[in-house]
Amino acid sequence: MRRTKILATVGPATEAPARLVALIAAGADAFRLNFAHGTDSEHRSALRRIHAAARATHREVATVGDVPGPKIRLGEIEGGSIQLVPGHAWILDDDSTPGNLSRAGIQIPSFERIAKAGDPLLLGDGSVELIVQRAGPRSLRTKVVNGGPVSSHAGLFLPRAHLRASVFAEKDRHDASVGIAGGIDYLALSFVRDAQDLTGARRWLDRHGGRDVGLIAKIERAEALGAIDSILDAADGIMVARGDLGIEVPLERLALEQKMLVRKANLAGKFAVVATQMLLSMLNSPRPTRAEATDVANAVLDGADAVMLSEESAVGSFPIESVRWLDRIARATESAVDPAPLRGSGALRTREPERAVAAAAVELAEGVGAKAIVTPTHSGRTARLVARLHPMCPVVAISNSAATRRKLALVGGVTSLPAPVHRDLVELRTRAWELVDRAGLTGPAPIVLTAGYPVEGRPTNLITLVDSVQAVRAWSRTAR
Repeated sequence: MRRTKILATVGPATEAPARLVALIAAGADAFRLNFAHGTDSEHRSALRRIHAAARATHREVATVGDVPGPKIRLGEIEGGSIQLVPGHAWILDDDSTPGNLSRAGIQIPSFERIAKAGDPLLLGDGSVELIVQRAGPRSLRTKVVNGGPVSSHAGLFLPRAHLRASVFAEKDRHDASVGIAGGIDYLALSFVRDAQDLTGARRWLDRHGGRDVGLIAKIERAEALGAIDSILDAADGIMVARGDLGIEVPLERLALEQKMLVRKANLAGKFAVVATQMLLSMLNSPRPTRAEATDVANAVLDGADAVMLSEESAVGSFPIESVRWLDRIARATESAVDPAPLRGSGALRTREPERAVAAAAVELAEGVGAKAIVTPTHSGRTARLVARLHPMCPVVAISNSAATRRKLALVGGVTSLPAPVHRDLVELRTRAWELVDRAGLTGPAPIVLTAGYPVEGRPTNLITLVDSVQAVRAWSRTAR
């Protein structure tokens, strides 16, 4: 089983039901909806199709609603995109009509307050650079320094501006309500600065029907790096969003920040998604570049729970091939991963009861060469605690909660299977062996089973070794 999960963004290239089924068959574990693009009805329809594709393939598939946050974006561009060339003059104004080679519209509080002559201005992923020549009351006159393609709704970044807009404002809350009604499993919050941004969003979700929706903190601001420990406490997982983060921090430090963020998430028992330009060349090519293959492999070696496709699967010409390449690269790389550095010093020695049980389960599994660690779970916590230790064998989470099973689709190393609540340990041991067998993990090797004893619902406090279903039944008859 592949440990690293694949998160694919849904867009025009993949919105057809057959395409979604094909993506799941190719290896996609979760789908992302980018609420910066599209209408409410399009998002509702996409969520319905994703759920239908998951049912058709009998897979637990997570859905992520990604709200845009306070990012400044261009308006519509005639024809969808234009090509800016160095030395070209370009005006940004508050006119809502589609932009062209002369001008484009943006919505900002005050042109004169956010920029002045000489300020740099970056578009998209930062590759297109302009310089502000004049800031007027309703427009900015700029000159292109580094040219390139510019698309409708491209992000706009002013490195010298200090904007304190709300991270979860009215537009994001509206999008979140659409996502909740459509059954999203996670809300990805853009431009998180600190834990307060997350706790505010959490309170809103709890009050508006999103109590079961997990929170992903997108790390794309430099100030979030200094608050990462408290952010991890408040989030279910993080996304290393390298596009905007690569603009905010020196480019030569981006790889180091990625490694730091993934490591801290691992140690905190939270999942980490590495995103942005993983296989960007596959927008128009059926094969990734060597550099891209190496980038994906390094994310796996860092201990990332998931890698994400953005444009590659949303608007690219080869979305299914992109998923297949992520699958191939991840599987090849995982065979060489050493889990010890990812666990951190003393990870198997802890005084916290639930973490101690998880550590003991991993130690026992590796000591006996177990083929799986099975964790009955209602909230998913036990499975996450076991998975954070990167055991050498798969973690099989069994739960009667469909929401929990879907959310675990983003946690590296975890396979989720449906199972009823168990009141009897003998029955649980038998069912665990049968489920592992059904998942394709056949063979004589034992499994390690965690449980809440004496009944499910208690905190996980028991570990037992299951040698075979025949042994379980023989023991059951003897016990009677």
